[in-house]
Amino acid sequence: MQFNDKLVFLMNITQTSNKELAHGISVDPSLISLLRTGKRKQPKNTAHIQHMASFFAKKCSADFQRNALAEMLGQSSICATMPTEILEKRLESWLLKDSGIFDHLIDGMESVSEIPQSFTQREEKAHANTASTFFFGEKGRREVMRNSMRILRETKTPGPIYVFSDDNLEWLLSDYMFSKEIQTDMLEIIDRGFTFYQIMPAINFLPRYAESLQFWLPMYSTGRVKVYYFPRLRDNLFRRAMVVVPKRSAQISNAIGLGSSSDITIFSTDPQVVDTYASQFNELLSMCRPALSVYPDSKDFFVNFQDLFTRQGDLIQMVDPLSITTMPKELLEDCVARTTTPIWRSTFQMYLDELPHFEQSLNNHIHIDMARLATADEIRSGKSCIASAVSTYPGQLYYTPETYILHLENILRLMDEYENYYFVPYSDTGWGDYNLFANMDGLALLVRTTYPPLMLEITRPEMVMACQEYLLRKAEQVGYDGIQRTKNRLKIKELIKELKN
Repeated sequence: MQFNDKLVFLMNITQTSNKELAHGISVDPSLISLLRTGKRKQPKNTAHIQHMASFFAKKCSADFQRNALAEMLGQSSICATMPTEILEKRLESWLLKDSGIFDHLIDGMESVSEIPQSFTQREEKAHANTASTFFFGEKGRREVMRNSMRILRETKTPGPIYVFSDDNLEWLLSDYMFSKEIQTDMLEIIDRGFTFYQIMPAINFLPRYAESLQFWLPMYSTGRVKVYYFPRLRDNLFRRAMVVVPKRSAQISNAIGLGSSSDITIFSTDPQVVDTYASQFNELLSMCRPALSVYPDSKDFFVNFQDLFTRQGDLIQMVDPLSITTMPKELLEDCVARTTTPIWRSTFQMYLDELPHFEQSLNNHIHIDMARLATADEIRSGKSCIASAVSTYPGQLYYTPETYILHLENILRLMDEYENYYFVPYSDTGWGDYNLFANMDGLALLVRTTYPPLMLEITRPEMVMACQEYLLRKAEQVGYDGIQRTKNRLKIKELIKELKN
């Protein structure tokens, strides 16, 4: 969806005129007219986008407006209970980005701050004395979820929690404050030593699936959630969800896949019922495969990078700064000698050892390397980091003009010698402190380079493919083949010339 289409949509649902929006964000009405018709592209001044997001968030207070935004953005959490300041962030992200699955993932990583610290006044209801109770509709599912969270808060000995979801979590996400309450509970439970085993839903509608990932990401970032998927096709006729706390409780929801009005949920503390559903979950788990793994400790990154770059298959990546993969031998040797951090010494040594394999792979496999070129001023001032976008570890190494030139000249050499190697100079990766890698052999990595570091290792085929498509679109926006390959080479040569001068 183009920027002007998004702007027209927001102006229509808020009945906003060009003059009113121009006054609200302090620009000339003629600029709004040009943006609205598409004669001017998305403003490069992100402050204009921020002001627009703030303006429209304040005007979208009616239920029908929130519902329209939820449908357009594919985010059911945009509802009446969502605070205006949170809606403002969602609109800003939507206006700025492509709304791909990995934009949703990154927004999810950043949204941890949205979770309230605690819910001191939870809605507690009396519970029936019978071992099994029936609940109906979305309201019933929320009540049952509160029952499960209450039992977990009262459970003194931590253990596993089994979660199977074959729906889109709309019943949970369509009440913003309730979803934050449940996230808070889950994080507290994890902090007490519980481990979640989750079987992810099928990927039927990508935006809804991405929103489910957003909900789970704060829990994923703890490293205490084991995530799996069922590799076979499903007919989408029925929706089913299951939360089992072994030896304590089970909640099972069933509905027709077309809507949530037919939901019926069973909540049971009957030992035989709980044990039966725990067995069912484990039988299903035995037929599943790992979907993604989360590593909150940068010491665990090394093995995953080694796996990524030793796999067969085409590779595409978006990184900031220049990739270690393309560093020349003499620069890698210098980094091995100078770094004082053992894990980084091992990392540089691994890439040094893999240099022959990497160049040999370029004879058979495509490597699209998108990276931000530092400015000459950044390099001369010693602010351009080697291997990491920011200083996140003791002994961070930095480029000098001479070593940066060495790296750039090696990139030019690779472009000359290997037709399968493409360098795409990106002025802005669009994500700030995140790097993304996708190997066509079935592995994608999403890495946060700021503190606290975080890596998502993605192995679910549909998600890996979505990553590949996302990066290919980014590369095509800049251009990497034909005449654009020559232009990209010229950009590198211009920077080398500037640094030498």
